Amino acid sequence: MKSLSIIASVLLIVSSVMAQEGATVPVTNTGGASTYSCDPNTCKIENNCRCASVNAPGGLSPADTPQFVTVTYDDSVQEALMKTALSMVNVTNPNGCPGHGTWFVSMEYTDFSLVQQWYAAGNEVADHTFSHVGTPSAQEISSVREMLNAYAGIPVSKIQGFRAPFLNYTKDTLNIVGQQQFVYDSSSSAVTDDVYWPYTLDNGMANDCWTGICAAGQVKLPGLWEIPMYSVLNTANVPQLMDVYLAGTATETSQWSQAAFDKHYNGNRQPFGIYVHPTHLSTYAGTPDPKEKFDAVIKLIKDISAKPNVWFVTNQQLLQWMKNPVKASELGAQDYMQCKQPVIAKEICNGLDDDHNGAIDDGLVNSCNFGTTSMKTCFNCPATAPSLSSPVPASSAQNGTAGYRYPLGDGCDTTWWDPIGNTCLCTSSDCQVKSMAVPKSNTNTTDSTSDASSQDSNGSNGSNGSNGASGLVSHFASTAIIAVLFAGLSQIL
Repeated sequence: MKSLSIIASVLLIVSSVMAQEGATVPVTNTGGASTYSCDPNTCKIENNCRCASVNAPGGLSPADTPQFVTVTYDDSVQEALMKTALSMVNVTNPNGCPGHGTWFVSMEYTDFSLVQQWYAAGNEVADHTFSHVGTPSAQEISSVREMLNAYAGIPVSKIQGFRAPFLNYTKDTLNIVGQQQFVYDSSSSAVTDDVYWPYTLDNGMANDCWTGICAAGQVKLPGLWEIPMYSVLNTANVPQLMDVYLAGTATETSQWSQAAFDKHYNGNRQPFGIYVHPTHLSTYAGTPDPKEKFDAVIKLIKDISAKPNVWFVTNQQLLQWMKNPVKASELGAQDYMQCKQPVIAKEICNGLDDDHNGAIDDGLVNSCNFGTTSMKTCFNCPATAPSLSSPVPASSAQNGTAGYRYPLGDGCDTTWWDPIGNTCLCTSSDCQVKSMAVPKSNTNTTDSTSDASSQDSNGSNGSNGSNGASGLVSHFASTAIIAVLFAGLSQIL
């Protein structure tokens, strides 16, 4: 009878994966039991080690714990997608600063001037491989950092996160991520029993064990954080992960998502994630109007942002808090939660509207055309189109000639660097900045009794929507997932 139950579960998962565009269906402890063991007496945060736990760090009670919301985006950055992404973090945190999100960027079809704008606004840019392949090589991963630095002017040290295409992470992929000294991975899924706060992989993987990744000796990467992706359960208790809004009607998916948020908020306050491919919520000529789904997602975001102690943060901000947890009432004063922008007397190509004329980098962006492809950047156009084997080709302009743009200088941040003038406009700690914080109406930083007391103890290259309307098919009905599930089924039979 136990075998029949397992078979039924596997078949349910397979049918769900095949039927749903944009959803992945993880199962905890099916097909690979966890051998995870971690001693908090030896795994301590001062050594950049954290055991997997459903409890908040620092011994904080749920009432004192911030409710973090992470909005993350996958794939290329384009104008229509950028508009959608910005609208999803158009909220105000309790300290008056804007909410922020994390974009896992793949290189094909990406507008690097927009990546720079995204970063300059205080958002996070992370690595999603060059060409979005299911089993990425070391070059697929490292080339992203090279290109984001060369064409978006982002310091390599600020590109800290990785997400595997199709969420098809493996032992080998995680080992590459560790070798390249990323700070965190965010590719694994969490359902019910494995809804852990972010933790380090010193003692291996503790969630998503159905893949076999939790078996002893599979992955032990000291200091590499895992930020699980937290799923939403539908009315049949089938987990939904990315692009939940595609799994039912707008009303249904809103109800599922709200219920999942409430379970976190009224429980142990584990982070709540909204994981999207902006393509599905953006308008393209000749494609179905996404307005109903888009409006439902925005309403959900507005509703949850209105609750006390809810903070929309990047993954990097979340990890900074994990390393030094403070009460929700103290969070807004932390340096990493501030929102300040440079005060610069002239317009430079830095992703900001420095002269306040309503146009970002007005007239300063380079348009690079390669026949069949193009890209925009504040930096030099390459002489040839970037490729996996040559992600940063020689510049089309020579150093010292008219039109040459200078690469980001060592020790300078993107927003202060003038690539035309070859100068960093901030070289000390007293550079002039302005706060972007605004008063948040009806902000309440103390939980009500009812809030605090209610306790609930992938595809082929480019198929993910990177190329506008031609890529609207989501990549998460993965043949890799189905193959793994059927492999487990064959062993049972």
